[in-house]
Amino acid sequence: MELHRWVAAGAFRRHAAWLLVVVATLIVSPYFERLNNPNENVRVWATRAIVAHHVLDLDAVSREWGYVNDKAKNDRHVYSSKAPGVSFLGVPVLFVQTKLRALCGWGSPGKREAIFWLRLVAVKLPMAIFLWAFARYVERKTGSALARDLLVVALGLGTMLYPYGVLFVGHALAAAAAFAAFMLLDAGDDSRQAPRRGALAGAGLLAGLSVIFEYQAFLVALALGVYALARHRGRVLEFAAGAVPPVIALGAYHTALFGRPWAFPYAHIENPVFLTSHQAGFHGLSLPNLATVPSFLFSPAYGLFAFSPVLALGAAGAIFLLVRGPRREAALVTGICLGMFLFLAGMSNWRGGWCVGPRYIATVAPFLLVPLIELWPRLRQHRWASAAIVGLAIPSVLLNVVSGALYPHYPEQLDNPVFDLAFPLLGAGFVPYGLGWLLELPGAWSMAPLALVVLAAIALVAGGDDPSPRRGAAHLAIALLLAAAFLVPLSAYGRQPRVAETQALASVRALWDPPRALPLPENRR
Repeated sequence: MELHRWVAAGAFRRHAAWLLVVVATLIVSPYFERLNNPNENVRVWATRAIVAHHVLDLDAVSREWGYVNDKAKNDRHVYSSKAPGVSFLGVPVLFVQTKLRALCGWGSPGKREAIFWLRLVAVKLPMAIFLWAFARYVERKTGSALARDLLVVALGLGTMLYPYGVLFVGHALAAAAAFAAFMLLDAGDDSRQAPRRGALAGAGLLAGLSVIFEYQAFLVALALGVYALARHRGRVLEFAAGAVPPVIALGAYHTALFGRPWAFPYAHIENPVFLTSHQAGFHGLSLPNLATVPSFLFSPAYGLFAFSPVLALGAAGAIFLLVRGPRREAALVTGICLGMFLFLAGMSNWRGGWCVGPRYIATVAPFLLVPLIELWPRLRQHRWASAAIVGLAIPSVLLNVVSGALYPHYPEQLDNPVFDLAFPLLGAGFVPYGLGWLLELPGAWSMAPLALVVLAAIALVAGGDDPSPRRGAAHLAIALLLAAAFLVPLSAYGRQPRVAETQALASVRALWDPPRALPLPENRR
């Protein structure tokens, strides 16, 4: 009996960090119907069109549910302008939901109900599976429970995978599919070890699927193809064969909509305002404007490393590995990052509208942790290296969790949205849907369940893996000091409100859901 309890406790502890990350995703559901967020809604409209009307066009759904932006058009119909992956993934979810409601004598699901279940089953659960595989991969590569827990918390809560892993969009799913392909290609600790039969084809399939979720992931899929060639020369055709079905499916989809496999929706944008930007260069892509790079990497309003400073350590690690070796994985990470950064710098609409961070390059997030995985044996020789990672993971988690759970649609007018918008909203009692709201906790207290889960996840890694309580306390102190050194200056940035910021904040408050001033409905009192 004691042995059974020990085994059970060990198994639970092994999965504890992953479980807390998943719970932190499941218990939030920020939804703002009056905002009519096009990035999510146009994908939802597309899923409903297939389930309810058996068509790809959005004409009938637009008549039922109203106008949505980000559409493409041909001579007869309008369609979603987004990569179709997540919309197709949601079809069985909405189909089953519709049939179950019919069995209960209810009508077809409305927008709120449909979006809740589409987010849960088509995005959150696949991301949970991916993070489980990621945690196992880190443990296999490093042999360290601390590395496993720390990096799954950093990736799952401290990057764009959190805010875009709670919405019905393709950004997080594309990153998950691409990195899952890499994990299949990375056979093990021995670089001469051949992947299992079918692994290379599976990697090609996942790389192709990442493009169906987000078109720009093509650059990542291409880099993975080069990596497969460099690492598994004699079997690279297996990788290519696995990528063929997604390529055919995507070509068939484009042909059905616009008559040619290579006709992307971006060439057929309906909104004339958006069309202007997409007509520049090749579907809105032209020579990189390097002046935008500091903004999308370092700006407190939008920057990749401002929202996820832990990823900056990964970028530094990639440079170190390129110089000192081993260079193969570092070259892959560098190639993916440079390709995606140049892609974003070449976009006429690089800012991406109301969003959290540079969503178009969310795919780089898991790859930027690869250098830390590769360097972990060396980092363990330096006693406080893990404290530095924890110290930058803490602000990464804070900024992304607050953004994703509260309001993952930051207006472009804000120069420091977490401190200019998110925290003031929370302090004023503006809270979104989630477990705390369901439990009827008042005001900011409704975020208490999420805060407890996130704090528990950080507590698992904050003290390091040294059994000495004294060293554990020192590890925690160093991590907290480093986190404060990042967050305190950030909180002071842009504190003078501008007219445009004040107007944007008022707009967000006016569109808030659930409306703060309204009492709870009778059935929830």
